[in-house]
Amino acid sequence: MYRYMISFNYKMPNGIGLTTFELPCKRPIRSMDDITRIVTKLRNEGYTDAVVLSFSLFADPAPNPQAAS
Repeated sequence: MYRYMISFNYKMPNGIGLTTFELPCKRPIRSMDDITRIVTKLRNEGYTDAVVLSFSLFADPAPNPQAAS
């Protein structure tokens, strides 16, 4: 399983929204076709004119959180 941090923007009534989310994938993101599928899902979820700005692969398994010192 691959995990990505996805950053995207979308159209809002008062301007532009910007957000990020973690996306689990069974296979790695390898092409623009993969990004297009992500954009389609975002738009189907109601994000108007969503555009993926960036993505970053997380290390897997996730590292253990470290206590603040």
